[in-house]
Amino acid sequence: MGVQSALVRLLMRGAASTNVMTTNTSQIAIDATQLAWARLRANDESPEIAHQHEVCRQRLRGGVPLPLGFLAGTLVGAVAFASVGYLALVAPVIVVGGLTLWASRRPGTMQRPDQP
Repeated sequence: MGVQSALVRLLMRGAASTNVMTTNTSQIAIDATQLAWARLRANDESPEIAHQHEVCRQRLRGGVPLPLGFLAGTLVGAVAFASVGYLALVAPVIVVGGLTLWASRRPGTMQRPDQP
């Protein structure tokens, strides 16, 4: 995983990170652990710690749907591939192509960040 991350950062400068799901999963695990630990130490709750726990809860509310959506997409893709084979690739290619056309018609969306 580290080698893959380094290769993307070194060879594909300016490209989006390919470690987003790993980062999301790690943050979910950290927040869930902090909240579980807080339940064990419920009598030791200062206002600052209570605020930190609320921040963890908010991140979990926003973060948990991401891997669930990823899992759902993976399952749908696997079932589609098992059912119809490579023909299942047509739908995602059309969606990506449509999004690319849509983005290319919006002013300023297809420029690289280092270009004016």
